[in-house]
Amino acid sequence: MRAKAIVVAVLLAAFSASVASADAEIKDMKQSDWAYSSVKKLVDKGYLALYDTGEFRGGQALSRVVFAAALAKLIDQIERGEIGVGGGDLAEIKKLSDIFKNEISDYDNRMKAIDQRVADNEKARVVLQNDLSKAIVEFRERTDALAAENKKMRDDIGRLNQDVAALNRDLDNERSDRKKAQTTLWIGVAAAAILGAASN
Repeated sequence: MRAKAIVVAVLLAAFSASVASADAEIKDMKQSDWAYSSVKKLVDKGYLALYDTGEFRGGQALSRVVFAAALAKLIDQIERGEIGVGGGDLAEIKKLSDIFKNEISDYDNRMKAIDQRVADNEKARVVLQNDLSKAIVEFRERTDALAAENKKMRDDIGRLNQDVAALNRDLDNERSDRKKAQTTLWIGVAAAAILGAASN
């Protein structure tokens, strides 16, 4: 029943457009189109209206507002006796209902698939955002750790430089002391030699 209501709404959606003449050509449909004869018959009988341009616009999306307005207009016309629904009309509506049933089902399935893809993409986006946030935190922590390690290495190098400078000073002092000791020793040897020669 719901599918029939949707089909009727689709068929009557053009009621919201300006009415063209009954025998007008449907400019945006070819006679070879699968629904042409049905649409043409409904237009000729006044159940459907074409736009001012002579187009049916069968691919145009149907809003709930247009559906409600078209259905209300149809009910009013039936109640006033302006539109008679005979057995042939009901058969045509049944035929269109059967034709559109698969189309509507396919459309519904496509919309569900799109909704699912949107939901999946949103989940993937959240996961990606969380992973990115964690990676940023880890990167900052690693950067801070490297900065601390770099500072420690610089401090260690500074202390090593001080130790090397102190060792160089000690080495220079030791060399100076040895030189003085050697000089003193040679002076002593020379003095002893002079004194020994003088005593002979």
